[in-house]
Amino acid sequence: MHFRVFLIIARYITLMHARSPEQADAPSASPLPAPLRSAAAPARIAYLESIRGLAAVQVLLLHFFFAFVPDLVAPAPSSALAASIHLSPLYFLYDGYSAVYIFFGLSGYVLTRSFERQLCQPALQILARAVRLGLPALAATVFAAAVMLIVGRANIEAGRLMGNAWFSHQWDADLSALSIVRDGTINALFLGYRDMPGLALLAPWQQPLDKSFVAPLWTLSIEFYGSIAVLLLCWCARWSRQLWWIVVVLGTIVTIRSAYVCFFVGHLLAVARRAERPAAARELVPMTLAVVGVACSVTADVWQPEWLISLCSNHTSWLFPGQFPAMQQKAFGAVLLLTGIIDLKVCRNLLSKPWLVACSRLSFPLYLMHWPIMCGLAAAAFVHLHPFVGVGAAQFCALGLGIAATVAASVVFATVDRYAVRLSSQLRRRATGPDAAVQPAGIVSASRMEAAS
Repeated sequence: MHFRVFLIIARYITLMHARSPEQADAPSASPLPAPLRSAAAPARIAYLESIRGLAAVQVLLLHFFFAFVPDLVAPAPSSALAASIHLSPLYFLYDGYSAVYIFFGLSGYVLTRSFERQLCQPALQILARAVRLGLPALAATVFAAAVMLIVGRANIEAGRLMGNAWFSHQWDADLSALSIVRDGTINALFLGYRDMPGLALLAPWQQPLDKSFVAPLWTLSIEFYGSIAVLLLCWCARWSRQLWWIVVVLGTIVTIRSAYVCFFVGHLLAVARRAERPAAARELVPMTLAVVGVACSVTADVWQPEWLISLCSNHTSWLFPGQFPAMQQKAFGAVLLLTGIIDLKVCRNLLSKPWLVACSRLSFPLYLMHWPIMCGLAAAAFVHLHPFVGVGAAQFCALGLGIAATVAASVVFATVDRYAVRLSSQLRRRATGPDAAVQPAGIVSASRMEAAS
């Protein structure tokens, strides 16, 4: 009962994988899963980058609505309009919590593609991943500290004027060099933050999330340790199919009530090459998965099944510490949705639009830049505008100005992001040596997609 979501996805992946031409042509004596037998260049998966870009927009909208239109995200909205939106598929458009779990599932997929061809020096792969995530995180923290130094904690006054206590309590970081370095490196990449999903054994050294310069950094430690888990899975697959299956099954069971289960689902989807294969001819199953995934995510704030509540609250040392049931339901919803939409032809076509793929390359800069701009520049704009135009108009002006400023800052910050990608790629090339596979022109490579995560 507890593992029904994983079993549905696993059964669907297995059935689709069994019908593939590659599976039929592969040598039956090979001990490895078919996708991990060679270092062939990956196929076209550009639309995965669009999924990541849209997920980053979901996170941005969630936080800006939390700050300036809190009724849209409140579990019990005060207006009938907000309540109807909150319980409809429209809420998913700014459900940043589910978007984070989509990030994790995508990372499990694209990192499998990257690591399966680069297993010679695992330590160097881990270092490259730390550089890829850590360099932009540190740069974003420095930027946030500079904004705080210039405009102060404008969110305190803005929250007071709007009656938004949540906004007033954010961005309570200590403006010191030591705090900047710690938050941008140790906290973001290794420790995580108190009372947030992650490694519970690190709790004694964690700081509260409101002490962070860039609160979305809480996901990076999960990304980093999830990356190591995917690398371990690829290494096991290289050595033994039986070992790989054991680690996949045990790892999925142990992490079934945590965010890390998304990496295992993403890895399984990559093993089945679901993103590269032709979309399913019969769309009923993937469409059902996508609809059920959205429904799970949208209803998670107001309803969770009893079995999930029991699973997440069960005090056992055999399973990874459980998240809140609502968050775990969103995680399950996210992997169901991801499994469904990557197998729908109409979704692939829409997400493969060149302009959308190009804009989605700003996903990581958007993810990092929006928080200091929201708490600093947008909040300051609200404080200065409200005496002239009133609270309501100032809220919407701050919302629009903040989003526009975030996009502009992300375009500039993309330079840092590209440098981190380039440096990480150089480290990975050192691990693969001169015999690494060459990526054909015009194809979004696994390394490129891995960099975007």
